[in-house]
Amino acid sequence: DEKTRDAYGRGRFGQGCLMARRLIEQGVAFVEVSLGGFGGGGVGWDTHQDNFRLVKDLSAELDAGWSQLLTDLADRGLLDTTTILWMGEFGRTPRINGNNGRDHWARSWSVVVGGGGMKGGIAVGATNDDGTEVATTPYSSEDVMASVCHALGISMSTTFTSNNGRPMKIANSGKVIKELFA
Repeated sequence: DEKTRDAYGRGRFGQGCLMARRLIEQGVAFVEVSLGGFGGGGVGWDTHQDNFRLVKDLSAELDAGWSQLLTDLADRGLLDTTTILWMGEFGRTPRINGNNGRDHWARSWSVVVGGGGMKGGIAVGATNDDGTEVATTPYSSEDVMASVCHALGISMSTTFTSNNGRPMKIANSGKVIKELFA
């Protein structure tokens, strides 16, 4: 109905989150919703210039869809059996560049995980005051993947074979982030 569509936000991302909820309700095992820019184009979160305006606009679109999806999954009892992963491939610099933007920053970045038996409402890890260095135990992308696999019940010994015949472990050498689980 119109009220539900409005709650998710009328943009592509918000409506994608509503579709994701519907697919999860029907038992679809894997759903991806991407916010890569407005109207299917643009630079998305790659804000090398005009960072503050772009992040404000992107966050407005993200907040409505993301929060309504989590609320609806929780209200329907689906968050316990649905694992959520929200991330990019790296973070943004803690400092502003000459174009009023933020460049790539792989030393420290944020990931949101939830559902699937993970503890809610906690933050694991921290940076120093200016965000330039990890101040606590560092976790790798492999650790995040190992934790998501653990939540999904996928064995860490699962191995895939690449197109050229190379075996690849699902989470490489990642270790489950214990703080995420009760």
